Parts: sequence; C-alpha cells; structure tokens
Amino acid sequence: MIDPFIASFTGTAVEFFETVAIAYAIARAGYPREALSGLVLGHVLVFAVAVFLLPFLAFFPVFWLRLVAAVLLASMGLHWSFKSLKRMREQRRPGWVEDPLGAVRVTPATSSAEKFSLFVFFVMVKSSAVEAAEIVLVIFPVASATSAWSQVFWGVVAGMAAVSAAALAFRGQLRKVPEVKLKLVTGFILAVIGTSWLLELYRDYSV
Repeated sequence: MIDPFIASFTGTAVEFFETVAIAYAIARAGYPREALSGLVLGHVLVFAVAVFLLPFLAFFPVFWLRLVAAVLLASMGLHWSFKSLKRMREQRRPGWVEDPLGAVRVTPATSSAEKFSLFVFFVMVKSSAVEAAEIVLVIFPVASATSAWSQVFWGVVAGMAAVSAAALAFRGQLRKVPEVKLKLVTGFILAVIGTSWLLELYRDYSV
C-alpha cells in the first residue's frame, strides 16, 4: 500500500515548506536562534499532542476512521487545488512568500548582537505549530484508518528531509520556488487519494 506514504509525504512537504520559508526569512532578518528553536518547538509540541491522543483512537470504529480520513484528504486536496488555481489566475502569491516578515509581523534586527527575542521566538513557535497541525490533519487520520504507521512515519520523515535538503541547496532562492504550482499538484494528489478511498468505502459497505 503506497497511498499512505504518498499522502503523508506530499502533505508534510507542502506544509513544512511554508514553515521553513518563514523560518529562513526570520533567520536572515537577524534572528537565527529564534527561527530554529521556534520551528523545532512548534512541531514537537503538536506532534507530542498527537501521540498523546493516539490511545483514544481505539474507541472509534475503523469505518468512521476511514471515512474521516477520506473526507479530510478529499476536502483538503480540493481546497488546496481551487485556492492554487485562483492564485494562478490572479497571478498572486501567498503573503508568506511575498513578505514573510510582514506576514508574521516581525521587523529585522537592528544589530546582530541583540539579545534573544522572546517575541520573535513565540511568533515562530506559533507559525510552526499552525503548519504542524495541518500536517497532523493529513497524517493522523490516514495512519489511524490504514494502520500503516510505518509508511506514514517515513512519509513525514521523507517530506521534512526533502524540504530541508532543498532549503539548504537553494537558500536565498526560496521565493523563486513555484509553491502555488506545487500546492496545486499536491492538492490534486490528496483529492484523488481521498476520493478513491470514499469510493472504496462505498463499494465495501454497500454490498
């Protein structure tokens, strides 16, 4: 079964790319420690909550877990696709690409010797946690419904590793990455997977 890996890889890569782009902008603005620590803490906190909630999934029937996973994937994929198509038609890019510092309301540091900024740190934690939560919305129901925990786990790891490697290789060029087209393709993939799962559920439980 490859669907869980693809869904977790694509969903993770797109959302983690947004986090890395914001962290990179904050680091270049003179807050590298705040950017890195905030990125890590935001993801750790969200993933820790997700792990804590895992035992509660045993109380839900497999059918409903599969249905929730399918609906979430299909709806999120369609949302990403239509949103990306709209931006392409309007030739518009997200605020975190055009003005990442303005999007998170952070001003550049006036001196490289400034003390650790708790404000910037918490802004980065918030941005990181929001994107991590969207990753969980993709991977959590997929793993729960399919029990393919190893595939989902490695999909998340591969997605983060791929984005991190790309960020290091193309640092300074992240704003040139066609993120709208990437999100369109990702949205289409997730929508196809979710729809196929809905059709499978209909076929399995209608007979």
